Amino acid sequence: MTDNPPVLISVVVPTLHRPEPLARALASLSAQILPEGLGMEVLVIDNSKDGSARVTVDACIARTGLPVVYVLAPVPGVANARNAGVRAAKGRWVAFLDDDEEASPAWLAAHAATLAATGADASFGPVVAKAEVGQLTPAFSDYFSRQLRRPDRADITDLSALLGTNNSVFDRERCLRSTDVFDTSLNEVGGEDSLLLRQLTDAGRRFAWTPAAEVIEWVPPKRMNWDYVRRRRFLSGQIRTFVHHKLTPPRWASILLWMGVGATQAAVEFAKAAIFLPIDRERAEIARSKAWGGLGKLFWSERFRPRLYGSGLVS
Repeated sequence: MTDNPPVLISVVVPTLHRPEPLARALASLSAQILPEGLGMEVLVIDNSKDGSARVTVDACIARTGLPVVYVLAPVPGVANARNAGVRAAKGRWVAFLDDDEEASPAWLAAHAATLAATGADASFGPVVAKAEVGQLTPAFSDYFSRQLRRPDRADITDLSALLGTNNSVFDRERCLRSTDVFDTSLNEVGGEDSLLLRQLTDAGRRFAWTPAAEVIEWVPPKRMNWDYVRRRRFLSGQIRTFVHHKLTPPRWASILLWMGVGATQAAVEFAKAAIFLPIDRERAEIARSKAWGGLGKLFWSERFRPRLYGSGLVS
């Protein structure tokens, strides 16, 4: 009589030319405290053309013995990298951790407990932003963090538009069966995870919240400026609208609704920015960034989309 094999979770870590953050992410995975019956494999998806992450991976294996599978995906693109990870994964569950994130020791165990208790198809956890250098102001911290005011193991399917694959675990069979589950037309723009979550929601999949599965997102200095935040807000606004255009068939009523929301948001927030500018520069910048999010909802078509990933990588 043999013991049952452990349930395997495949942790996908896409990376592109960020050796120090990658080393930190892998160190956090080597420190995972896994309960009996739960196993882990780590897949580093190197999205560089020159295989630059291999050195970091080899050093981590030598130092910690972490079971890392190195996968070279040399065509840059955020969807390409995620798809390569899904194809290489062998686990029943597939987790995603960004290379600039650091997982808490109970990260995977907490997600697994939620999935077992709820029967949900995917689990999501909080993201706490910290600065790599210096301190984040509350305004920047709120922007880079993800916190939901829902109880432990609550159903958060209705909040799918606020989620992303950073800090998530999916049932591979129920959620990630397609060869290219992430839309490669969004390789340089992003939003491929938002589109997937919308598709999964439409297919009746359920998402759960796991507040104990916390990760830290380390924010580099080049992101801690309002120009970066405005660009990301603009893109986030675009994603909120163009996801509905990517569905089959396109949801034109939802597109028009979000364009209307965007127009109102832009007008209100630009007005607030003008009022606050003489008396409170930070509140003015917060309002201006929200206004750019409104503009993104209006100007969502492909010609207006900034390239932030792949060949257009900015971080």
